[in-house]
Amino acid sequence: MAKHLAVFVGDAVEKILKGEKTVELRLALSKIAPYGQIKKGDAILLKESGDKVLGQVSVDNVLFYENLDGEMIGRLRKEYTTETGMPDEFWQRKANARYASIIFLKNPRRFLTPLKIKKHSRLPWVILEKD
Repeated sequence: MAKHLAVFVGDAVEKILKGEKTVELRLALSKIAPYGQIKKGDAILLKESGDKVLGQVSVDNVLFYENLDGEMIGRLRKEYTTETGMPDEFWQRKANARYASIIFLKNPRRFLTPLKIKKHSRLPWVILEKD
């Protein structure tokens, strides 16, 4: 089992911990993490941008897409908007994405005491441990 650190903005971490957000969708122009580097059974530490790690969630399944176009992004939006909780602005910002990582989440756990992790990069996704 690999361990990942994912950074979120807004209320996404709270939505995951409450079970309201059950799918994490990362769209990118290039093959950056977590694309191709996450799998079923992995753990994701949930960090709010500029704050501490509030909890953890397990990966139930993962889908990867490449060579995205506007039509495919539209289909992903229609299929996963409810589960991801992504607002219109997100989809507009990511309209030119070429790669998608769709991560199905299960077993969210809030930590009793938030963790402080030293993160040295500005990347929104970091692989902490590989298996």
